Amino acid sequence: MIDTSLAAYRQDLAIKGYSPKTQKTYFACVRKFIAASGKQPAALAKDDVKSHLARLIESGRCSVSTMNQNYSALKYFFRVTLEKPWELEGIPRVKKHSQLPAILSKEEALAVIRHAANVKHRAMLALVYGSGLRVSEIPKLTPADIVRDKLRVKITQGKGAKDRYTILSQRCLDYLGFYWRRYRPKGPLFEGRVRGRPISARACQHAFALAKKNAGITRKCGIHALRHSFATHFLEAGGGIFQLQKFLGHKKIKTTLIYCQFQEERAIARSPLDVYGAPKDDLDG
Repeated sequence: MIDTSLAAYRQDLAIKGYSPKTQKTYFACVRKFIAASGKQPAALAKDDVKSHLARLIESGRCSVSTMNQNYSALKYFFRVTLEKPWELEGIPRVKKHSQLPAILSKEEALAVIRHAANVKHRAMLALVYGSGLRVSEIPKLTPADIVRDKLRVKITQGKGAKDRYTILSQRCLDYLGFYWRRYRPKGPLFEGRVRGRPISARACQHAFALAKKNAGITRKCGIHALRHSFATHFLEAGGGIFQLQKFLGHKKIKTTLIYCQFQEERAIARSPLDVYGAPKDDLDG
């Protein structure tokens, strides 16, 4: 019965269209939940879910994101696979604490690119900063995704299984051209150690960490700091918030608006009356 329910759950996840990574994560969450409960899936109820989530919290080894992954996985299992939509009513989702993303200064971002270990890493980091890519999007890129004439990068099946276009820097295009002439990749744009196979996300993180170290930047942050820096610097350069939302691939504008906080901290606030108003000689008119 347990194996049957898990097989059905795996099938339901695939039919929903979740990414392979999400399917794997959700399946592992539900399998651990069933094992910990000691019950047959059909006998599981709301109290079992509450007890399981409470144990995860008490263990102190689960982040808020992991807790909410478990919540979502169990919710889908109950509602779709077990057909028990009422079982999860009244079970609160763990509140995620708001954290501001790590932002590099313009000088730091450029220093990271400049101190990359080799031509491939330099082109890759320049593309992340210049186009605001997620680390998970780098291995999926192919040479055909670089739209040279329109200075755009096509992101295929990004987060949420959505395609989008983002901006391409002319300077980054120069880096890519130099990289292409040196490496001549076959298949993926950025290859890993095996010819024709894409670079891994872990290798991308390592390339950033090494470049950051060589640049003398000691602050703790990962490669996504380049994406966050792209967003902030794009707004500071006069880019629009809705345009940025499209480039980043955000579903909700609320997610994009967080970068306005950094922009506002660096900008001198001026009233539009002072900027566009009439000269002072109308004061006594």
